[in-house]
Amino acid sequence: MEIQNLFKFKPTKDLAVVLINYTLIVAIFYLSFQIITIKNVAGQFITFGVVGILLLGILVPALYNTLIMKRPLSVLGIKKEKLMLSIGLSLVFSVIQYFLTLGNLVLPDFNLFFPLACMAVTVGFFENIFFRGFAQLRFEESFGVIPGIILSAVIYCFYHIGYGMAGSEYLMLLIIGLIYSTIFRLTSNVFILFPLLTPMGAIFTNIKDGLTIPFEAIIGFTMVIFLAVLGLVAIHNMYRKKQKKAAGDGGSQNRQSNI
Repeated sequence: MEIQNLFKFKPTKDLAVVLINYTLIVAIFYLSFQIITIKNVAGQFITFGVVGILLLGILVPALYNTLIMKRPLSVLGIKKEKLMLSIGLSLVFSVIQYFLTLGNLVLPDFNLFFPLACMAVTVGFFENIFFRGFAQLRFEESFGVIPGIILSAVIYCFYHIGYGMAGSEYLMLLIIGLIYSTIFRLTSNVFILFPLLTPMGAIFTNIKDGLTIPFEAIIGFTMVIFLAVLGLVAIHNMYRKKQKKAAGDGGSQNRQSNI
């Protein structure tokens, strides 16, 4: 890797979009967990799951990237390139992580474990698209690979303010963020982290902290994942149609110029 790719200074307008979106996510999560709280199940689900994860965390970055900036979803790390390598590395890292984390715990029964797993997968989907595919790669375009890794880890760490994390936990969150951002950069493909590595880490933390959520929560998290995938597919199809239309218009203009 060339040294100029490791460090540079060419800020783009994408940075403002990333930071504004990030600020809104932290604010919505704070509203959901610190003000509304679990006492209002519907209110928390709407703010946390729908507004925070689905809209701000996944669809807004995808819409901005693909429909406004006219870039494919591959720019967000959602791509076929290096897919098999990413899956293979994910399996290796996940096995290592399992023996360091979940393998040392007594797992709860299915009714307690499955909702936690659904939540971890949903949050992991959002975190990898937003913090790695969207934020990290935009930081990298402006400042280089190393600052991209560091900055994405920093904003990942401090977004947990929205969850109400204690101050003593932020150093560990920063370290985790650096590890995941570094692993992501090996292929710049979100499938090196999702759906195995980062959700497994979240499940470990939730079980260790004694978190429990109702079994019915799987309906909400499944719906968020379904709508997110549906939205990404729709955005991708709109992008392809625009590309084909642009190619067709270009061909027509070329034929007219040759007449």
